[in-house]
Amino acid sequence: MFPKLRKKLIFVYTTSTGLILSLVLALAFCFYTSSVSRQQEAAFQNHLFTLSSRLQSDSSFSDSELARLELQNHLLIAIEENGHPLFFSGAYGTPTSRSILTSRAESAAREEGINTSAAPVSSEITVSPLLHIKGEQNDSYLASVLIARQENGYKKLILLFDETGTRTGLLIAGLLYLLIDAAGILLLFLIGRRFVRHALIPAEESFTRQQEFVAAASHELRSPLAVIRASASAIPGAPEHSGKLIRTILKECQRGSSLIKSLLLLASADSHTLSIQKTCFEIDELLLNLLELYEPLFHSRNGRLLLELPEEPLPCVYADPDLCRQILTILLDNAAAYGLRQDNAAAYDRQKDCSEEIGSGSVSPQTLNAPAAGTAAGKIVLKASNIGNTIFLSVEDHGPGLNSGEKERIFDRFYRAEGSRSDKEHFGLGLSIASDLAKAQGIPLSVSDTEGGGCTFTLQIPTEQL
Repeated sequence: MFPKLRKKLIFVYTTSTGLILSLVLALAFCFYTSSVSRQQEAAFQNHLFTLSSRLQSDSSFSDSELARLELQNHLLIAIEENGHPLFFSGAYGTPTSRSILTSRAESAAREEGINTSAAPVSSEITVSPLLHIKGEQNDSYLASVLIARQENGYKKLILLFDETGTRTGLLIAGLLYLLIDAAGILLLFLIGRRFVRHALIPAEESFTRQQEFVAAASHELRSPLAVIRASASAIPGAPEHSGKLIRTILKECQRGSSLIKSLLLLASADSHTLSIQKTCFEIDELLLNLLELYEPLFHSRNGRLLLELPEEPLPCVYADPDLCRQILTILLDNAAAYGLRQDNAAAYDRQKDCSEEIGSGSVSPQTLNAPAAGTAAGKIVLKASNIGNTIFLSVEDHGPGLNSGEKERIFDRFYRAEGSRSDKEHFGLGLSIASDLAKAQGIPLSVSDTEGGGCTFTLQIPTEQL
């Protein structure tokens, strides 16, 4: 999909920008050609005006003067009086003979309605328009024929300008423009390929994440649906176990409902339709409510939830209180699920060892639920501190911790650490939801190592509106 899209976008970008570049260069070349032609015609008209003025004033022309004019200005000058040419044979050499060129100039003038063999009747002077004459060797000339009436007849001036060199220069300039155009299109192609490739990276990553998300969601939903189907199929054949099977079905329905709720919340965050209502509220009150809510849960799992607040009252924070409560709830649930895992295993081993010693009377039953002395076993710390204009909220556990690779992916959807892959109660969505809720509010959420082992999740909430 994306390779074809990338090729199409590169083609469209290169074609559109290449056409614009070609059009600009074509207009520039046309302007340059027109400018050269105008300058050339203006110079030719000046020479024609100078020669005609002297011709009308009966001034004489020396051979050296005519030769200098021809050689300096690439001109061919032919002057006749009453049909008889001057003795000047010409100094500027041309690929086509002078006689052929002057004859063709006269023929072109006659086609314009000018009588080149008699004096003008209605005016003192007759001048042909600018004529374009072709030679026999692909040479080209700009020409004009002038007839001036004299007392004893007429004088005729045939003036030609060799524009072959100018046309060659324009051809070279045109090739240069084409070369610039080709180089520009190639450069635009390379730039377009790089630009399109970088522009599509977010879309490709988003599409890949979407595919992975759909695949993971389908996989996670398949499990409770399979259990529900198997349990429902087993009820007719084992009615005596129907109560247990129905409870299993209800449990899996609740599990699937929880997954769907999480997926809908993530979809709202992705589509930026999540309702966010920021306000100033007291964070310490929220923390006390969470402590009261979660203390029984941690106690039931042989753990302790501690709340550490600074001596000075915490200032109000500016955020969405409901979303902040949900983030902290996810972090506490995560700490209860994974941060106490090693401690529960250790407590189970101690219970087993103690139960073997109760029979001998060496250990009392009251020691079964006591945490190991001098250790951080079962301790989860909910901590708040005020630094500058930011409240730092952290949930600190002393569980197995995470390696560097897991820290980079811990907030990815459906990702679960290596030790929790067999856990069927969690889908790997909690921390990704917490991360999305924090990002939606512009609040940083990070994870770091706890001193002595474990993980610390830190939330940074501003104390004033940004």
